[in-house]
Amino acid sequence: MVKKIRRVRTFARTASKSMEKNLINNAKKLRDNPFLVLPEYNDKYSQKTFKKLRKGLEKIDSFKNNIDKLEKLSNKRTLDGAVAGTILLAHTEKAPYLAVARLPSGDISYAQRGKSDKFKLIASQYFDNPIYKLFGIRDIAINKNNYVYSWDNGFIATGKFPKPPSDFILFISKQLDLKYNNQLIKCSHLTDNIIKNDEIFEEPFIRINWKSANVKIGICEKCLKKSQNTVFTITKYMIGPKLNEDFDINIIAKLIENNNIIDSHQIEFLDEYYLGKITDLDLILKNISKREEIIKESGEKLFVLNNKSYGSDIKSFIRALNPNKFEKIGLEHIFKNTLKPVILKNVSSSKVLDIYWEEFGFEIINSILKNEKLTNNFLNLDENPSEILELVFSYVNRKNILSDLPKYNSLPPLAEYADKIAKVYKTHGINKTIVELKEHPDSTKMRSLKYAFLIILNKAKDNKWRFSNIEIESGEFLKPFAEKFLKSKPEEYHDNLKQLLNASGISVDIDKFKN
Repeated sequence: MVKKIRRVRTFARTASKSMEKNLINNAKKLRDNPFLVLPEYNDKYSQKTFKKLRKGLEKIDSFKNNIDKLEKLSNKRTLDGAVAGTILLAHTEKAPYLAVARLPSGDISYAQRGKSDKFKLIASQYFDNPIYKLFGIRDIAINKNNYVYSWDNGFIATGKFPKPPSDFILFISKQLDLKYNNQLIKCSHLTDNIIKNDEIFEEPFIRINWKSANVKIGICEKCLKKSQNTVFTITKYMIGPKLNEDFDINIIAKLIENNNIIDSHQIEFLDEYYLGKITDLDLILKNISKREEIIKESGEKLFVLNNKSYGSDIKSFIRALNPNKFEKIGLEHIFKNTLKPVILKNVSSSKVLDIYWEEFGFEIINSILKNEKLTNNFLNLDENPSEILELVFSYVNRKNILSDLPKYNSLPPLAEYADKIAKVYKTHGINKTIVELKEHPDSTKMRSLKYAFLIILNKAKDNKWRFSNIEIESGEFLKPFAEKFLKSKPEEYHDNLKQLLNASGISVDIDKFKN
């Protein structure tokens, strides 16, 4: 992978004292040793590659205290010309005005001395920066197909073949914020065996084989920084031909029942990745998404949740979604009838219902109610699908309860009141019954019965002041009859209502009011 330096905009600014001081200090170090801008090398090919540059730097070294000669040499466009211009700063000890280059990584200020290229001036004045110092020799290294590695404490060329030093590899592991050991650079969640053998892990992970370094890199999805592109991070500290060929990339992710993985020949979007346009996380998500599309188009009956496959096992898949009892019935209907594979990630059971509600909502409700008009009424509610299902089952439950209880026409007032409260209690529960009891009946007998119901529901103490002594005494007397009536089985309901009415002093034959 050959990285081209993008066109850079420049403008001027007044140098701060600290910035000026740093540039002058670096210029003095360069005066003492002009070869700081040149990578080390031990091979003949690199020696030949940088022979001309070394001669130019030797000349600079011989005239490093001759300002007139340095002025003349600084007019060269080459790196040694930039070094001559930079050493002039050490003599003048002034750099009041700086040019500013806007690089993709941010603005960088440098002193314009002589006629050398801005990138070579930046390389000279920031020879202690592992990225900027590559600017100075990039053109030479690229033209000669020479590999160069730059890090905080080193700068080396290895000739025609990539040979990253161990110190460089350690430096890279620190830049990635990962551990380096046993030829592995990895996050804390992955074991050595998982990375070496491409084993399935609970989370998808990227595995990079850095061939020339004999190092494997493994980072799980949890540990990936949203902005990180691992290969791009490594190669910005390197120069060399076809750097991308030095890296084999795998994305290991469990997607289907037989634990198939996305292996290297299936990886897509690598061109974007090598250019730094997408991150590690993007690469994982894009490839998993692409693989999911292929699976979905296959028509295979398949259920996958959070990269774990349940095959065609609907029950286990639903259990993993942890639905409530109402959602469970809706999900069972959906998954039994859907014709496409279901691949979900980080979703609740309620969210799954939302996803499929437009397609299956009517079928689910109508399969319960067997009434299209009523089904549409529920579908038009503002509640979400999970809440609608709960309302549907609540409705069905109430309907079933009421269907088992006796029905009456034109009961006497006290009997009608008792029947109403009991049916609210059985179909809606305690809270709705308490709300119903907030109404204030007029007759003493009704108010006495109301007080009996309040005793049963543990609300008499809060409301005792509303009742007369006679109503309280009568209510306390009626309490066991009222409680027996409220808790009646369907077949006991009618007789227990009779007993409650008799205890209240009402002698009426309610058989004739029964449907």
